[in-house]
Amino acid sequence: MSQPLGVKIFDRIASSYEFTAKFLSFGIMPYWQAKLIKPIKGGKKVLDLACGTGILFPKLAKKFKTVVGLDYSLPMLKEAKKKRLKTYLVRGDALQLPFRNESFDTVVVSLGLRHFDSIDNALSEIKRVLKPGGELHILEVGIPQNPLLEKLFLTFLKKVILPLGRLRAKEDVYNHLFGSVISFPHREKLVSKLLHLGFSEANYEPVMGGIVYIYRARR
Repeated sequence: MSQPLGVKIFDRIASSYEFTAKFLSFGIMPYWQAKLIKPIKGGKKVLDLACGTGILFPKLAKKFKTVVGLDYSLPMLKEAKKKRLKTYLVRGDALQLPFRNESFDTVVVSLGLRHFDSIDNALSEIKRVLKPGGELHILEVGIPQNPLLEKLFLTFLKKVILPLGRLRAKEDVYNHLFGSVISFPHREKLVSKLLHLGFSEANYEPVMGGIVYIYRARR
């Protein structure tokens, strides 16, 4: 069975992922991630789902006794291992998490949810492995609600980000990334999914006018 395109993409760019992500976000990505992590209370055990190269590990390790990073891309996990941080790395499928029910106090997904083949299945699995009252925190690229900002942002993605991306990797990589932004269930749509799947509460916060959104939910 062939790997999904999203997995192939991250396998291909693993060694340069952190530089590329910061390059394409013009250095703003760490600010987004800091806003994601800062309000999280912490606890015993956190799952960094689609952890990639482990960018969030240092911040999560300050708040949790145990940090587990899961990703399907082996090259990305190999890059994460180079950080030599005290974390547990697991290669696995977000749609079939290899963990027992109610294993984690918190699950974090940073810029990864839109790449899963089934967002609904991934969210169901996240709910399953969260303890009662456990929290889910998601950072995802968004589309501004303001019509003018929306048009400007989508034009910016097409005319600036995609051409810049082609300097770093093959064209299909960044066409895929753009398509995943368009098809993602933004704002109220994702909140509705979370509530429908049984999360007791869910909300979202626009960052920088809706270029990205932070979603928070409780099991």
